[in-house]
Amino acid sequence: MNNLTKITVLLIIIAVVSVLVVRYNQKENYMAAETGDLHSERKIPPIDVAVPSKTETATFALGCFWGAEARFGWIPGVVRTHVGYAGGTTENPTYHNIGDYIETVQIIYDPRVVSYEDLIATFWEGHDPTVPPWKRQYASAIFYHSESQKQIALTTRDREKEKYGSVYTEIISFSGFYSAEEYHQKYNLQQSKLMNEFEAIYSSFEEFLDSTAAARINGYVSGFGTLADLQKEIDTYGLSSGGEKALLEIVEALDR
Repeated sequence: MNNLTKITVLLIIIAVVSVLVVRYNQKENYMAAETGDLHSERKIPPIDVAVPSKTETATFALGCFWGAEARFGWIPGVVRTHVGYAGGTTENPTYHNIGDYIETVQIIYDPRVVSYEDLIATFWEGHDPTVPPWKRQYASAIFYHSESQKQIALTTRDREKEKYGSVYTEIISFSGFYSAEEYHQKYNLQQSKLMNEFEAIYSSFEEFLDSTAAARINGYVSGFGTLADLQKEIDTYGLSSGGEKALLEIVEALDR
């Protein structure tokens, strides 16, 4: 076979493959359109696009960080949530080598919508600070980022002491935060079928991690928030019609 013939055969093969690829994609798009779930055309959720220009950070520890992240994530005004480790001295802590660090949730929020006082109220309501932790990993702690946060933390802890007596919550100057492993982030959402929606929307786990929609839905599937709260903004989450229906069914069942 001479070179010209080889080139001709190669071009024919490339053309055939190209046609097959186009037809396959057309079929996939058709099937997606039929189910009302055309992921390839889905855009970033509106609630993720509307990130405020000014945000503040709150960092709390109130036991296992799976539930703590969900407890804060659903709250209007919370922009994103991460779980990780703070308050220790070990270099590069991990879940299996946590050293003297504490499981922590970090909350980025819009102070025009939700105040630090609101968030710290949720902190106190979300656990029992009168019980000493059986392990430092699960200690109760407030990591303040400013003098204002410190004073609010001290004042509210004093109030808790007046009501209950002994309170084991530590108040610590924030000095750093190590993000936990991916499988810990928005844990309950990752275990749900709604995770498929986010895998279709985002090209990386980092984008998912920073998603306001993901923080909200993680809260709702974990039992926080109400059906009325959800209905106010569900259309900003970027879900397919099937995803919205599934989320509503989950929250309706938990809200009974």
